[in-house]
Amino acid sequence: MPALHPLAGTVADAMRAAALALGCHPTLGEVVELSGFTCIDAGLGVSPANVAIPRELSGPALPALRAVAGWFTNRGINFRVDIPGDAPSDLMAAAMTIGLRFWERQPVMLLETISPQPLPGELDIRTVDTDEDVEAFAAVDAFEHAGEPLPAGIVAAARDNPRVRLFVGFLAGACVARVAAMLHDGLATLHSLYVHPSVRRRGLGTEITLAALAVAAAEGANGAALASTLTAAPLYERLGFCTIRDIIVMGCDSPLS
Repeated sequence: MPALHPLAGTVADAMRAAALALGCHPTLGEVVELSGFTCIDAGLGVSPANVAIPRELSGPALPALRAVAGWFTNRGINFRVDIPGDAPSDLMAAAMTIGLRFWERQPVMLLETISPQPLPGELDIRTVDTDEDVEAFAAVDAFEHAGEPLPAGIVAAARDNPRVRLFVGFLAGACVARVAAMLHDGLATLHSLYVHPSVRRRGLGTEITLAALAVAAAEGANGAALASTLTAAPLYERLGFCTIRDIIVMGCDSPLS
C-alpha cells in the first residue's frame, strides 16, 4: 500500500470536525463515540447524512460495526460508513456482512498552497449573514432533493460557528450556487459545493470555490482540502488539488432490521 501523504491525518481530523459542524441539526441531531466510530444522527430521519466515521478501531471490525448499526437501528434510521482506503482490511467486509452496500468512491483532495487568483465572473457572491441568506443556501438544491431539503437549522447553526464561512452566489437575483468553508488553523476544508443544473458549465463552480479559498487564505489558511465526487474531481484538479486518499462510502437506504 502506498505511503499516506504526511497531511492525511490532519485532513482526516479536519474533515471529521467539519462533519460535526456542518452535518448535524443543533437540536434534532445527536453524536456519540461508539466502538471506535464517531456516529452522527443528522436529525433528518432516514437520510444519507447519517454517518459513522471510523476513528480509533482496535480489534475485529465486525462486532464494532454491529454495535454501531444497533445504535442507528434503535433510532429508526439508516446510516452510511465512510471507509478510508487505508482502513483495516476487514472493515469493508464487515460493512457488507451487516447489509451495507457500496454507494460511491470519494477522492480526498488537498491543495497544499492557496495562491491568490483573480475572481472575475458572473456571480454576485455573498457570505451568509441574514436569515434570507440561510434560506437561500438551504434551498438552492431543494428541487433535486424534494424529499429531504437541507434544513435551515443546520445552516443557521453553521453560520454561527466562528470557524465556518458560508457563501451563496446569485445570478439575476436568484441563488444558483453555494459552498461552505471551515477553518482549521492553517487548513481550510470545503464542503457542499453546488451549482444549479441550469447554469452549469459556465465556470460558476470554479468562481465560488475561488471566492471561498480567497477568504480562507485571508483568514490564515495556507492550504485547503475536500472530499469530492468523481464527477467534480477534474474541477478541483484544475485548481491545483491532488488526491491524497480515497473514501469508500457504504450505506443502506432504510434502517437495518
